[in-house]
Amino acid sequence: MNDLRNIIQNKMNEGVNNNVFPGATYAIIYKGTIIKDFVGYKSLYPVKEENNIDTIYDLASLTKVLVTNTLIGKLLEDKIIGLDDLVKNYIKEFKHDDITIKDLLTHSSGLPANVNWMHIKTKEEYLNLILNVDKVFPRHSKALYSDIGFIILGVLIERITNESLDQLASKHIFKSLEMNETMYNPCEIERCAPTELEGDIYVKGYVHDRKARLFNGIAGHAGVFSTVTDMIKFAQLILDEGVYKDKQIISKETIELWYKPTFVDDTQRYRTIGWIEGKRSTVCDNISSKAVYHQGFTGNRLLIDKGNEIAIVILSNRVHPTRNNNAFGEFFGEVATLIYENLIISN
Repeated sequence: MNDLRNIIQNKMNEGVNNNVFPGATYAIIYKGTIIKDFVGYKSLYPVKEENNIDTIYDLASLTKVLVTNTLIGKLLEDKIIGLDDLVKNYIKEFKHDDITIKDLLTHSSGLPANVNWMHIKTKEEYLNLILNVDKVFPRHSKALYSDIGFIILGVLIERITNESLDQLASKHIFKSLEMNETMYNPCEIERCAPTELEGDIYVKGYVHDRKARLFNGIAGHAGVFSTVTDMIKFAQLILDEGVYKDKQIISKETIELWYKPTFVDDTQRYRTIGWIEGKRSTVCDNISSKAVYHQGFTGNRLLIDKGNEIAIVILSNRVHPTRNNNAFGEFFGEVATLIYENLIISN
């Protein structure tokens, strides 16, 4: 593992030098052994700041799998909802009477990826817009990755529980896993890595996603901030069949559901409940058939391969200073390939 540590640190530094991201924190779990480290800078503008392992990053769409999908799993375990339940059963004003919870989780509902909401000024106006939006293709005819679907799932969870997502996430996930530096609307803003330049201000300490800002930073698709140390705990929980410190946090059955291919999209990627099946994610060739994957727009990747007992977490602010930097996806594939070559193929 020491050789791998040096190899990956050199590769991550290459990412900094090639402007893939200003800096990053990362972790590799392999059969219970953890490598974690950091590279580069937390901030380039308005001042350059050295990075460190405790930097707090905007998780963007990793919020979907960390919070929304996990809370849905808890509701399923408690038999409060079913995957085939109609969304309209819980959100009466929802336009469509055929879309189920599973459809939203697998991005196969037919709803658009986004809508033109630039004229919208309030959460209520935005909800009215997306709850009444037309489908852009027939249900189950293809998959289209959609923030809208997970925003609606966040609303559904709050309607059922009469609690806010941040309260539920804290109670059922963050506190249970001792993820003490994971939260919506972080308190320690100076520890946060800034994201994109907006006007003459760099977004820092509040969510990059502007739709999430309509929800005061607390939404089902984005809004959570975390450290790589905390994200290791979530990844390890899944590798350990939902057990953390001898306590069952999520049932083994729920985790098995996350790993079961449920819907194949038009690019031949298999969607599971909330995740992309890792084997067909195009990340690298050596991922096992029992792996899940997700990414976050601001510069985050999470791969959890139960078949090989590997998890990879990278948190970065690749959108700093601008989102016009698309090198990170290919770079993550290179990093993952190096990890698998050194851990799996060489052994």
